[in-house]
Amino acid sequence: RAGVHFGIIIGILAVRYVLLPLLGVLIVRSAVKLGLVQSDNLLFQFVLLLQYAVPPAMNIATITQQFGAGQSECSIIMLWAYGLASITLTLWCTLFLWLLAK
Repeated sequence: RAGVHFGIIIGILAVRYVLLPLLGVLIVRSAVKLGLVQSDNLLFQFVLLLQYAVPPAMNIATITQQFGAGQSECSIIMLWAYGLASITLTLWCTLFLWLLAK
């Protein structure tokens, strides 16, 4: 059994699936207002927003395998992250499309 406390898993998932997408909305909206991103290119804005809501990359799993440390902890976190991704990604995509349609 991996020694990952459930509170740590909840904290990681909260940051990954709540705080980062909210931060992404602020960053992309600010970039549009500053003229760094074209306001008429809604698909590009959607893709930028989507990058903040997708599950974590597999690079960390590769690194843990390479160095032989934290493999079981990483696998538990990835299991929960990818398990929750189908729900959170659907919700965030809906919200992002609604924000862009306004």
